Amino acid sequence: MKPVWIIDDDRSIRWVLEKSLAREDIEFKSFATADDALRALGHDVPQVVVSDIRMPGSSGLDFLQKLHQRHPLVPVIIMTAYSDLESAVSAFQGGAFEYLPKPFDINHAVDLIRRALAQSRRKSGEAEAVEVAADILGQAPAMQEVFRAIGRLSQSHATVLINGESGTGKELVARALHRHSPRADKPFIAINTAAIPKDLLESELFGHERGAFTGAAATRRGRFEQAEGGTLFLDEIGDMPADLQTRLLRVLSDGNFYRVGGHQPIKANVRIITATHQNLDER
Repeated sequence: MKPVWIIDDDRSIRWVLEKSLAREDIEFKSFATADDALRALGHDVPQVVVSDIRMPGSSGLDFLQKLHQRHPLVPVIIMTAYSDLESAVSAFQGGAFEYLPKPFDINHAVDLIRRALAQSRRKSGEAEAVEVAADILGQAPAMQEVFRAIGRLSQSHATVLINGESGTGKELVARALHRHSPRADKPFIAINTAAIPKDLLESELFGHERGAFTGAAATRRGRFEQAEGGTLFLDEIGDMPADLQTRLLRVLSDGNFYRVGGHQPIKANVRIITATHQNLDER
């Protein structure tokens, strides 16, 4: 079996992992920088990589990307003391096998390495296929699942419902999904549907034509048009009136909508992310 590569500029982290792997009779090689490991890739291939994310010179994500260009099946465990959403999502999007926040329990780390070794031996074909800014922090297993889900869903165009109590960061998750998606260079438009009166919400979402109602002195683009090519985040969707929910479903089904008072269909080129604090299954 090929060795496990340990890449970390922190000597103490390398030492702890080396001692633990030696006790488990797992062969390893250690590198103080990602650049050293990249040079070794020219003549050697690891079975599994355990790499820090932030180091002098090339980062762990740089190494992950270059490794998977040559050897897409090698599992990589990314370690970091910066337990933030962007680091985690970037790691999973780059094809990381797992994300290990520091400080970690060494038994948990060794267990992850064993699982990665098992996968490396089992797999024989598939490759997976990115920047850092702290928005959401979390080391708990539940947060790791959130990071993982964002990494999976960000490349999809599917409509997403985020369910959670008020104040739990649902809009932050929606923004992360947008920022890591193919629509990232297009607008992210957020609207709290519970904060807008029912008689104004339809116009707010879909816009209106001049003269559509009293006071409509000019044509107005709604949030769907403002979000063209990007993402429309509808917060508190459970509080949206039933007739507007029906109209929204029609937009999702047909891909078109009409401004209030309009007769020409407008193509809805947006990804819709919704959120609610309610249990919609019980309604």
